[in-house]
Amino acid sequence: MQIRIGLKQNTEEGRFLAYALDHPGCFAYGEDEAETLIRMPMAVLDFDKWVRDHTAEPWAEFTDLDFRIVERFTTYNLDDNYLSVAPGQGYHVNAWFLDDWRPLTEEEIDQALKIYHWQRDELLAGYTTLSSEILEKQRPGERWNITGIVKHVANAEHWYLTRLALTNLVRADLAADPVARLEQLASEVDRIFPSFAGVVEVRGLVGEFWSCRKIVRRTLWHQRDHIEHIKKLVFSEE
Repeated sequence: MQIRIGLKQNTEEGRFLAYALDHPGCFAYGEDEAETLIRMPMAVLDFDKWVRDHTAEPWAEFTDLDFRIVERFTTYNLDDNYLSVAPGQGYHVNAWFLDDWRPLTEEEIDQALKIYHWQRDELLAGYTTLSSEILEKQRPGERWNITGIVKHVANAEHWYLTRLALTNLVRADLAADPVARLEQLASEVDRIFPSFAGVVEVRGLVGEFWSCRKIVRRTLWHQRDHIEHIKKLVFSEE
């Protein structure tokens, strides 16, 4: 089975990120291209196990794996005049792959929504069982505490949906309570994602391209990334 990889070099973070383009929510990080590719097989097997833990009918058989980098993207930064600036300045333009042009099928959307809600259940299960002391603790070198990370997950989902003007929610409408905010965005995702089937629409905004497939890819990556982030923060203190 061929695993098509979209490889992103993040110039701000100084690391690489490999997306399994046909399996949103499956990805791996590395300090360089070689390390990222070495980590990808385990990421795929972990993803397969996680899916099988949630459904009696897995969607793919990950055997005889053939990993292929089919696209590469190096991130860059633009100022207000759309001129190139150094990392850390201006707007950070994230990965756009040619694969992001490809319209989503109803089956892909159904699977994406299942993954999204399995992730969400995992995020909420962790968040609602942690003590307020752990949730509100500000850790050295971290931008947010855990409550802040959870709110950020919801905020990012809202931002992704605004890239194609898909939601009527404005930032001021988002609930102050983190769980309520997650529920608001989950309702929007459930309402909007099914409308993506067969849509071929690409919009350029602030120097970056967006499509339905990219929104799905980014949403599932981002939620999983921060679930693992929270786990790392909690387990490092045990």
